[in-house]
Amino acid sequence: MIRYHEIAIALRKDIQEQYVSGDFLATEKALSERFKVNRHTVRRAIDELVKVGLIKRHQGKGNQVLSSAIDYSLNSQSCFSYNLSNRGLQLQTQVLSCSQILVDGLLATSLNLTEATPAIRLITKRSMEGRPVCLIEHHVFGSDLATMKRYRQGSLHKYLNETHHFSADRTHNKLRARMPLLDEAEQLNIETDVPVMLIQSLYQLKNTQTLMEYSVSITRSDIFEYIVES
Repeated sequence: MIRYHEIAIALRKDIQEQYVSGDFLATEKALSERFKVNRHTVRRAIDELVKVGLIKRHQGKGNQVLSSAIDYSLNSQSCFSYNLSNRGLQLQTQVLSCSQILVDGLLATSLNLTEATPAIRLITKRSMEGRPVCLIEHHVFGSDLATMKRYRQGSLHKYLNETHHFSADRTHNKLRARMPLLDEAEQLNIETDVPVMLIQSLYQLKNTQTLMEYSVSITRSDIFEYIVES
């Protein structure tokens, strides 16, 4: 492995375990001495952290930590807004599109649905402190287009509970890391060489066990760490 990549990995671990947002890293001179390399190599390592949004350079002041990794628990009660609000984090939602579709083909088969099952397809972008962190494609069942078009902010599941008295459990998760597509990188404001985590989730109504939502979320892997709970 290239030396500056090794240093970037070590610094990223330090940020996750020892720093909070707003802290400054040790000086480049101190890091050069610690890793026994020249300052150019240290700068290249820090460049990697700047690219993925963990560090911000301040001319004459140093390199500031923007955030540490956020634990994202995947359990039966969790959804994106639920996870973040439990940590006291403020979440902004932007609805990118909302339309009625018929689920068929491979998706209908994988979800054990009959062909041409109606659903509302909602695409949202979630941000924290103005920084985009996640894109979610929701397929909502049992609702209608007029109701879903009124959704604008906050927890989608809370909105569905208020409008339809829906209460659901997350019953299935499938995770896969991959590189972002160009439009995903643009939406999330990351470079195309920064991996994203793709999470497919099923939510079933508690009282009937019928499918309420199938979602596909694309989240920044440089911000979240996933905890899978049984």
